[in-house]
This record gives sequence, structure tokens and C-alpha cells, in this order.
Amino acid sequence: MIQTLSFIGDAFWILGLALVSALSWGAWKRIPVGTKVPVAWKGEVVSVRAHRLPALWLVPVLAFALGVWLKFESRAPGIDFNGALIALGVRATLAPLIAILHMSQVRRALLALEDEGALGPSR
Repeated sequence: MIQTLSFIGDAFWILGLALVSALSWGAWKRIPVGTKVPVAWKGEVVSVRAHRLPALWLVPVLAFALGVWLKFESRAPGIDFNGALIALGVRATLAPLIAILHMSQVRRALLALEDEGALGPSR
């Protein structure tokens, strides 16, 4: 039963990673090389920009690393059923949360770049 809970947590995490990776890949293709991507705002004004690579791929890479750690924690020796349920709850909560936060951040960056005319065509 504990193994089944771990697999269910894997499914949530894989779906979340697929969403953020697909979104980052699509944005990567639309943002020209050398363009600084907005990553932070103060009100409606862009306050921080970053290179394309960290702006689009830092969250998916960190989410993958977090997912690997949570996978090992969910299968730790000596974990009981309650511990497995808690691990499932953490993974089932964090995966969509990270995906939604990343989607909103990239969407806002794409809208800002589009307003500036710095966005390439959709491919």
C-alpha cells in the first residue's frame, strides 16, 4: 500500500513537471536569444530581468530536484502508512502549486515581452 501511495505521488509530480517543462520549452522558442526576460515586478513595472536560460529553466530544474528528494523521502526505510500519506499529501500539493506559480510567472513575462515587441512568432 505504501508503494502505491508513492506511485500516486509520482504521477502528480510527473504531471506537474510535464506542465512546467512544456511551458518553458514553448516560451524558450518564442523568446529571441539575448533577450532579458522579466522575472520580478513592482506593481506593474518590471523590476528584475534575467537571461533566458535561468528565467525559464530554473524552476523546472529545482522542481525536479525537489521531486527526487521527496521521492526518496516517501520511500524511506521504516516509513509507516501515516508517513506515506503525509508524503503523498505534500507531493500532491506542491506539484500543482509549483506548476501554477511557474505558469503565471511565464505568462506574465510573455505578456510583458509582447507589449515591448520583443517576442518572436509562435512556432
